[in-house]
Amino acid sequence: MSKRRILTLIVIPVLLISGLIVVLINNPRESTATLILAEQRVDFGTLPEWEGTVTRTVTARNVGKNTLRIQNVHTGCSYAKITAPEQIRPNGEAAFHIVLNPETLPADETTARATIFTDTPNTPSVTLTIVAAAKRFATLNPDTCDFGNIRPETMYQKELKLSVNAPLDASGIRLLPSNQPALTWKITPDPNTDTSHRITVQLHSPKDNGHFASLLTIAFPNERTLTLPVYGFIQSD
Repeated sequence: MSKRRILTLIVIPVLLISGLIVVLINNPRESTATLILAEQRVDFGTLPEWEGTVTRTVTARNVGKNTLRIQNVHTGCSYAKITAPEQIRPNGEAAFHIVLNPETLPADETTARATIFTDTPNTPSVTLTIVAAAKRFATLNPDTCDFGNIRPETMYQKELKLSVNAPLDASGIRLLPSNQPALTWKITPDPNTDTSHRITVQLHSPKDNGHFASLLTIAFPNERTLTLPVYGFIQSD
């Protein structure tokens, strides 16, 4: 075989194929599917826990010519649930529904970062920030009744403030009987406001030294309850 024929049939095609491979490696074909959220931060504000779950919607768009598939969604918290579409068509839109349960929300403002996983290398994951706080239907101040160091067989008294935030008939608030005979308590309206009450807890300390602990329960007409831990340390000296 002549050198000219070898050059034509073997060398030149090999060089062309090698050049094409180099071009493909240096310029990979990118997926045209890309996920873009209309908002990357959703602030629910302060949610009254007695009003139930709250839903917000975030619009997502696939700015590309390929179908984009949602592989998974991690909410990053226990109080939120996100409903996601299975896929978004090319140049199409879809909605992500975020449902929050205020009863399991922390009272202080909290932030969670949800992650949306897709099948496109352009946006393999997208982060959505969720901000919210809960307003409790009722709160105690302080939220525990600590008698501290106390002497045996001695009467002690503590006063706490009960604030009722939910719209309910305050006359239906009940103090459930305690299984601890050393404790007695009563509730009286606060003359300065319609939403507050004073709770007076009396403890006749047992004669035995050591830790004292019990739980008192406040029952509301909306079938909710609020517990009050009571504790102290009994020492004769």
